[in-house]
This record gives sequence, C-alpha cells and structure tokens, in this order.
Amino acid sequence: MKVVVKSHLSFNPKSLLSIEPSRNAGVSYLLLSLMIFISSCGSFIIPRKNKNMDISDDSYTAMSTRDYADHLASLKNPFLSTPGIKTIKLDKKIERYLESLLANIIGKNEIFFKDLKSATVTILDIDAPLYFSLPHGELFLSKGLISKYIKHESMLVSVLSFELVRSERILYPKETIIPLGFVPLERIITLNRLSLEEKMEIHKWAYHLTVRSGYDGEYYLSWLQTQNRNTADFILQVGDANQISREESLFKAFLIKHSLEDTIVTNKNSSKAFYTFLNLIRDRVI
Repeated sequence: MKVVVKSHLSFNPKSLLSIEPSRNAGVSYLLLSLMIFISSCGSFIIPRKNKNMDISDDSYTAMSTRDYADHLASLKNPFLSTPGIKTIKLDKKIERYLESLLANIIGKNEIFFKDLKSATVTILDIDAPLYFSLPHGELFLSKGLISKYIKHESMLVSVLSFELVRSERILYPKETIIPLGFVPLERIITLNRLSLEEKMEIHKWAYHLTVRSGYDGEYYLSWLQTQNRNTADFILQVGDANQISREESLFKAFLIKHSLEDTIVTNKNSSKAFYTFLNLIRDRVI
C-alpha cells in the first residue's frame, strides 16, 4: 500500500485571544501610559495586525534533486520486503563478476559519471523479463530476462548501461511515495517509465558507454529488437507496445550517423564468467 503525496504546506491558526480591561480602568490606564511613553520617546509606531497568518512561499523549501534521489533509493528495502518478491542469492564469484562489469562501465566513462562511483545488481526471482533501477546505482534484473533473452555479454552490458545512465542522471517520473511497509512491483515499474524522447536520449548515452567500455555496440540494437519482437512478454516493462517499435526505428537512424564501431576496438566474444553467470540463472528456472 502506498500514498502519492501532492500537497502544500500551510498553517491557518485560530484567532488569538485578547484580554479586554474594564472600561473605566482602561481609559485612565491608557491615558497615563501614553503620556509616559510620549515623554520618553520621540515617536512610536502602532503595529499593524497581520490578518493573513499563512506561512509564505518563502518559508517552504522544495525537495531538491538530491533529496528526491535519496527518497527513491530508500524504496529498495520496502520493495524487497513486499510479499511475493524474492531474490536469487549469488555466490561470491558471480557477485564479483557483476561488480567488475559495473566498475568497468563506470571507470571507463568517468567523464559521464559525476556522482555515481559504484553500483549493485539485484537478481529478482521473477519469470517476467524485467529490468529497472533506482538512484544511487541500485539495479534490478529478473531471472526471466537473463535466462530467456540475454544471449551475449554485450547485451547484458547494454542493459546495465541503460540503467546506470538513468541512475546517474536521476531520470525517473517525479512522484513522492510513502511506503507503508512495502512497494508493489507494478509501482516500481511505473516509476521507471519515461517518454519516447527521454528514453532515446538514454539509449544514445548508454550505447556510447557500452562501446567505450569495450563491448560490441551491435548488441545494443539487438536488445531493442528482442523487446520489439517479444512485445507480449515485455508489455509490463514497456507499457506501450508502439513505443518500443519507435525506439528501434529511431535508434537505427541514430546508429547510421553515430556508429563508434570503426573507432573503438570492442570485444566480440562473451567471457567465460558471463556463461557461468548465465548458467546459474538458467538452472534456477523450473
């Protein structure tokens, strides 16, 4: 259960109570007080009554980008605590492999990654092909995505690069979520959906990061084509079946003008560690 907060802070106090002296004593006391005050001061100002007691806009500090990133990143634990959400425990060797992939992408693209210096991957025990992220390098891949559709190490790096770009630039719909113990999977997915224009900018950056990290950029296009050919499986992920088709078409046009394959030497083969990782996840498929 969650609550989307869309409210403004305001303060409306009740009228202040005043003490009114009796009429006879009041007149005498007032005249005496005025005479004493005037004799001791050259002038005085009667304060105006403030009829509007609302807190002004200047007193409200909007949530900064960093605050919002911290807020979204904090949803990881409530999400993983949600009933039905399970993760796949990885051995140390596989954890080190994934850490090395992420470190390689970030390390070879230090100019791009101003804030993000490390990241982690959580493998979800979910059959649907899913990939998403939260700020601070919190990446999530599903068992179904890896076992069915990740055929090459460069494709895995393409997926990771896409989510690292989002996490670095904090590219998520701006909604404040108050988790009441858990955050459903569908809610996390919707927090990762963006417009076609926003996704294309991420694709362009992620492609450059993939190739500059030493991986085959052709598999970035293969990843988009895989989603387009299997729209029924990826519908929960993409939301709009027409959008993924447009993404593939626009990305092909981008590659014609900006292919990096001729200028950077890339690794065309997957590593042995990748196949060990892939087999581990496939063995978990019933």
